[in-house]
Amino acid sequence: MSVKKNDWVRSYSAGVWRVSAEVPAHFEPRSSLQEPKELYDGPLFILKRIVNNKWKKAFAMETAHAAFVKPLNKADTKKLETFLSQDADVVAEFEAYDHPLDSILNIGFALKRKSDLAKLQHAVAQELGEELEKGITCDQILRAIAKTPYAEFCGEAPQSATLQFVNCGHEIRRRELIYRKMVGLDF
Repeated sequence: MSVKKNDWVRSYSAGVWRVSAEVPAHFEPRSSLQEPKELYDGPLFILKRIVNNKWKKAFAMETAHAAFVKPLNKADTKKLETFLSQDADVVAEFEAYDHPLDSILNIGFALKRKSDLAKLQHAVAQELGEELEKGITCDQILRAIAKTPYAEFCGEAPQSATLQFVNCGHEIRRRELIYRKMVGLDF
């Protein structure tokens, strides 16, 4: 049985969840422009938890692949119906609860000095220009890195630095995840 928006389900994380949305089909981030583009093997669902396994209020949000999302069994469905009918305040609070989920793209570097991280971040930011604020794809990021003096350290070991790109709320354009933030991490 397939699940759809607003279905109540169990996921790999504890508790009872409701399907808030299905993330549109999109390409997997790749670590090299030479790798083939592949669609994520979804579907991927955005889930919103109402209660934990002890049936106590425990709001949370997560994404889960369809393989880990199962409709509630009959006993859980009956228990949930009772819970929902007896606690209107929690239901109203649940309906109002929203916590946008970000996804991240980590690109590792084997930099020789810790001080190179700021230089790397600056060089990539220079290449990306204002495009980062408008939203960029993984391929645009990889092309920008390739134009910097740090390209040779990308994906090498031992990793000493990471450029982390943030996709806010699973924004997708033309099947591409769109990244709008960049953070430098010294590991």
